[in-house]
Amino acid sequence: MTRAIVEVEIRILSDGNVENWRVLGEAGFTALVKVTYDDTSEFQFLFDTGGGTPALEHNVGVMKDTLKRDLSPIEMIVLSHGHWDHTAGLLKVIAMTKKRVPVLCHPDALLHKIFTSDDGKRHEIGIHEYYTKSELESRTEVIATTEPYAIADGIMTTGVVPRTNAFEKLTGRLQKIMIIRDGEETPDLIEDDLSVVFHLKDDSVAVLTGCCHSGIVNTISHATKLTGSSSIVGIIGGFHLHDASKERLTSTVEHLGHYPLSIIAPCHCTGLRGRSALMNAFEGPFKDIGVGSVVKFEARQTE
Repeated sequence: MTRAIVEVEIRILSDGNVENWRVLGEAGFTALVKVTYDDTSEFQFLFDTGGGTPALEHNVGVMKDTLKRDLSPIEMIVLSHGHWDHTAGLLKVIAMTKKRVPVLCHPDALLHKIFTSDDGKRHEIGIHEYYTKSELESRTEVIATTEPYAIADGIMTTGVVPRTNAFEKLTGRLQKIMIIRDGEETPDLIEDDLSVVFHLKDDSVAVLTGCCHSGIVNTISHATKLTGSSSIVGIIGGFHLHDASKERLTSTVEHLGHYPLSIIAPCHCTGLRGRSALMNAFEGPFKDIGVGSVVKFEARQTE
């Protein structure tokens, strides 16, 4: 019998913004997700694993001290994409869970990603600065797929997000990244970008994003196709709008305005420009978040 989601709780464990005096900030992103079903059962997973600083481990310790919760209940780790600020802490996280918790990602998330700085120096910005694919596979099961993946009842990843509009393009430093696939170095289109979609009991939908390199509008549009519901009530995560043009911000606000959003909670790479535009456009639903923040989505009670 299929369970239906009645509540989604998303707790931010890594981010550059800090909302609690006891926690630490860092450039990376991590969210702990707890989903509650109509039969009172729960499913927990971790979305991304931060930038490899001591911040995530410290913040998990704070959570344990204050809430008596740790990472041991999580049943999966989902990687939004392969950049260091979302993957560097992965082996530490697996160690903290004290079990072989499976890791779900796009295959490209495990490849070499090279950024060339203005001085001509090449920098590894993927997992290989911290561990290899073989080291990861020796510690746990890796589920690498390009397709949407059903994590649990009512929870799925987007898989590769179709990029259908004209205004959500890779910009700035993202255009300088190369990926090495089968020994060949080519421009990285960041096709490994994925988000998580929650389809609640009342047919509402919430979306959790990492950096949303595919574009937040493209991602939400894809989520409506995956679920068959246009009742997008919540979006939380990084929207990568820190260097967005005025035209892109205007188009983003216009498109998101078509959905019945009750919460829009941008963080991480959304940037001041993006957060300001969204705060001004969605004053009611807008939620300012950072490390220590908890965002909840609840299904409406029906007769």
